[in-house]
Amino acid sequence: MSIANEELPIATGHARSKTENDGLKLEPVKGTVLIVEDDPAHRELLVELLTGWGYAPLPVGSAEEAEFAVRNKRMDAAIVDVFLPGRSGTNLMARLREKFPQSILIGVSAMSDSSMARKCKGLGADLFIGKPLAPEKLAQALQSRHTSWH
Repeated sequence: MSIANEELPIATGHARSKTENDGLKLEPVKGTVLIVEDDPAHRELLVELLTGWGYAPLPVGSAEEAEFAVRNKRMDAAIVDVFLPGRSGTNLMARLREKFPQSILIGVSAMSDSSMARKCKGLGADLFIGKPLAPEKLAQALQSRHTSWH
């Protein structure tokens, strides 16, 4: 039986390791997620959520710190607050999309209207989520594959 061109279950975010035990355990595949959030409380909450889900968070408080943090690192996803002190999150999103075209890029903001979502889309974001962030929406976003916007 040929399974050529069959999609592997990558979007599940799980890898299975072979053991002699019949009770195989699914282990989360770790990926690096850049968190760009100027509010320390929100940033810490995101770090806790992502760590619990098996991701390796890379938290920073500004666009400038974010660019320095990913200078020589690979990131699998980024959660970027649109309104940051200094250089804006919107400018950062455009730069991250250019440098990491295969990464999942998620824009977040308390000003969650359709024009903000369109602006983020135009800058290369895969998704936009309004604050306060719903954990289930964030989990789904991180497991998505960005094929619809670009």
